[in-house]
Amino acid sequence: MVPRPELAPSAGSSTGAWRDIENVSSSSRVAFIEGDEPRMLRAAALATQTGLCRPVLLGKRSEIRRAYRDHGIDVGAIDTLDVNDPAVREQLVRDFERQVGPATDLRSATLSNPAAWGATLVRCGWMDAAIGGTRTTSADMLRAGLSCIGLAPERSTVSGAIFLDTQRPDVGSGGTLAFADAVVTPMPTVDQLADIAAATARSWRALMRTEPRIGFLSFSTRGSSGSPHVQRIRDAVTLFRRRFPEEAVDGELQFDSAVSMAVAERKHATGALAGAANVLVFPSLDSANIAYKVAEQLGGARARAFLQGLAKPFADVSRGCSVDDIVTTLRMLLYDTLQNPELKSSRREGVLS
Repeated sequence: MVPRPELAPSAGSSTGAWRDIENVSSSSRVAFIEGDEPRMLRAAALATQTGLCRPVLLGKRSEIRRAYRDHGIDVGAIDTLDVNDPAVREQLVRDFERQVGPATDLRSATLSNPAAWGATLVRCGWMDAAIGGTRTTSADMLRAGLSCIGLAPERSTVSGAIFLDTQRPDVGSGGTLAFADAVVTPMPTVDQLADIAAATARSWRALMRTEPRIGFLSFSTRGSSGSPHVQRIRDAVTLFRRRFPEEAVDGELQFDSAVSMAVAERKHATGALAGAANVLVFPSLDSANIAYKVAEQLGGARARAFLQGLAKPFADVSRGCSVDDIVTTLRMLLYDTLQNPELKSSRREGVLS
């Protein structure tokens, strides 16, 4: 089982939740997939120094040592694991096959995706979590997560939520909004939109510790357009309400109607949200991704990405990320594990050299 991180006292708001996330600590073993990449090395060193987790650098020990010498990084006594070692691979494949059956892809000599081995380490209990993406594409990270870890029992879609600190206390919950899906699915179906909303509501409860208020977004508010594109959003809202009648949800809504009480009143969108949404479900990957980057670049918001829908803790960071981005993503991953015991790992001891 993943050790339960220790938390600072909560302030009972999204601001307090971020403070708790920043103070999370754990003895969880986390695989750093690109173990010789300078940003990963620096993040692992920080994670060790702050007690965030027990990092394990994946890769050849000689290459990892060369990397931290070349870049002047003091990683201390951080563990390493070489998944290219034939003995390690054979044992890991056997463990995987005991759980899921023949592992043709893992045995293939053409498999060069290091994320697959990181995900398999988590699936088999060798690690409690894994993080990567500084050199690995998001497509390869997602492929690894789906094929080696699999979906959480209640999920049908992997998605990515962006938790956006807008620095505007009048917006969302204490200035925080969640945008989804801003990472994975280009044009979600009706069923996928409903599943993305459910996954983001779960993530919001775990990370923010307040109730989600979910707005399904469009270029139309409450029937102002009859476009087929809008009908897809209406159908998703109907489906979500049928599956989750207890949730506070509204749609279809334009962005301003979702987050501004004054605009919502003018546009007669005074239903369950009345301009106070904190979880925003976008109609497409294009719209969600563009929206959060506009908020970052022009509005000074701080974005934190969170991968959701997998059965075990597995995180993807951008290839353009900073060391702080890696550490923040890791904090969110471990904090989420605390809040959701279904993510527990059956730890396998004695696998590190």
